[in-house]
Amino acid sequence: MDDAGQIAKEWWMFAVLGVVSLVCGVLAIVYPDVTLLAVGIIFGFYLLLAGVFELVEAIVGDPASRALDAIVGIVALIAGLICLRRPGDSLLAIVVVLGVYLIVTGIARLVRALASVEHRGLALLGAVIDLILGILILSWPDESLVTLAVFFGISLIFRGVFALIAAFQLRKLHKEGGSDVAPPITAAPA
Repeated sequence: MDDAGQIAKEWWMFAVLGVVSLVCGVLAIVYPDVTLLAVGIIFGFYLLLAGVFELVEAIVGDPASRALDAIVGIVALIAGLICLRRPGDSLLAIVVVLGVYLIVTGIARLVRALASVEHRGLALLGAVIDLILGILILSWPDESLVTLAVFFGISLIFRGVFALIAAFQLRKLHKEGGSDVAPPITAAPA
């Protein structure tokens, strides 16, 4: 089975990541003042999930981007653990960690986008949005945490949309692949 077929059979993982990103992003924008503590916890879980996906991609993905995927995965895991460990006591630290995470992710996505030919425009847009939001967050960490939560919410919504687009493209590839591609896993991952 080729690499595309292996990735296509796991299209649902991208869909799950996209839905989680969209839900977290909408919550951050709609209820920033009431749910800042909960958003910190949700971001922590999101970052852990994103870190795991990036590390899996580093292991089974394109050899050319394995180092970047591993770095982003490790940064996401560390950021997620910090968010879960101290969501209320260190909101400013969470904001700084999220800003750093967005910048590291933006740089990695920028490098990947420049190395890729397919869908370069969307990938560049996502990378630039992450970079700009990360820089804005780190530039004014003492400003309203609500505003910064909204910035990160915007980033999560864009990530969710991109992950869902990728999921449905992979699903289409999986269905077109017929017998060459294994059926998707229907049970939740262990």
